[in-house]
Amino acid sequence: MREPWPSCIRGLLVTSAVLLVCGVGPVPAAAQEAAPSAAELQRQLRQRDQAIAVLRRRLDALEKRLAETEKLAKGAVQMGEPGPPVVTPAPSPAPAPRPPAPAVAERPAAPGQFEVDPLAAERALERVLVATGALLLEPGQLEVEPSLRWQRSESDGPIFFLGPGGVVTGVGAQRVRRDLFQAGLGLRLGLPFDSQVELSLPYNYVDQDVVSEQGLTPVGKRSASGNALGDISIGVAKTLLREEGWIPDLIGRLTWDTSSGERADGGVGLPAGFDDLQAELVALKRSDPLVFVVGGSYQYSFEKSDVKPGQQVGLSFGTILATSPSTSLRAIFETTWGGETEIGGDKLDGSDFVSASLNLGASIVLAPRLLFDVKGTIGLTDDAPDFGITVSLPIRFDTPLF
Repeated sequence: MREPWPSCIRGLLVTSAVLLVCGVGPVPAAAQEAAPSAAELQRQLRQRDQAIAVLRRRLDALEKRLAETEKLAKGAVQMGEPGPPVVTPAPSPAPAPRPPAPAVAERPAAPGQFEVDPLAAERALERVLVATGALLLEPGQLEVEPSLRWQRSESDGPIFFLGPGGVVTGVGAQRVRRDLFQAGLGLRLGLPFDSQVELSLPYNYVDQDVVSEQGLTPVGKRSASGNALGDISIGVAKTLLREEGWIPDLIGRLTWDTSSGERADGGVGLPAGFDDLQAELVALKRSDPLVFVVGGSYQYSFEKSDVKPGQQVGLSFGTILATSPSTSLRAIFETTWGGETEIGGDKLDGSDFVSASLNLGASIVLAPRLLFDVKGTIGLTDDAPDFGITVSLPIRFDTPLF
């Protein structure tokens, strides 16, 4: 190994010391002619000695540093370390392998529509769309939905108090309070050709109070309750259009609400007892994480025991928000226009109605096959129930069918 610049530095230091000594030592010619004094000579000798001492210290320090450098260089050579490091550009890292793309359903994806894979199918948004009738199950899938609903309705109207001989003795008000408790079981089964069969079985319990008031003083109260099996309904639904561009998903549904339930029990009217045929169209447009839903329906009721309820036209629209893969929120407005009821072929004046309500719901996926859903209903018109709460627990199964 080549010795790292010691000889040249030693030579430079020695040369500098000799020049300094020579520059200090000789006495100028002009001074020789004047014969310097002994004190001047001693001063010059002291300056020379001080300069030589400083140069020696610097030379000793440099020699010590050179010795340490040589020692380190020899050790590096013995260990096989390379000399000065050579800076080379770091090789670019190899691109990470891409994870395999998740399997998606065969349905085409439209602009603004997310792909539905097996995991996405378990999202709360997809589950709520199935529960609200805006999306159908895959062929062979079965969904069982137990539910419980409580609904409060209050109304009031004038009442005439009659005396002996039918003479009107006073005018008051009559307030009616009805609490409807309904336990239901719903079944949905996915069929081939983008269709689905649906079945619903309710059980109704009504608790009713009728309070008569004259002025501000209650003068009478009647309480009654009744319960019975409600109307069993059977329906079939089919996807008519797939979302593509501005075209939404469109589902058609036909439901027969049978007259299998009881219309009254214990002197209390129950929401059942007539054959109804309902046709419905539901349009769905996605803009993840939002889904917009619009629906329209028409219901025709058949006569029974000389009583025929009026025809009904319904309209609903709202939005569902996927707040996370396992939770969702929704707000849906519903309104129904009902015609007059006929009794013995004659229309009953004042029996038509307009019912409007706002439904606010939330859902959460408790397990891959289990959804918990809660919905609150707020009545917006006098003919609508004042408020209500519905809790349901849809459970999904895979069957070997289809």
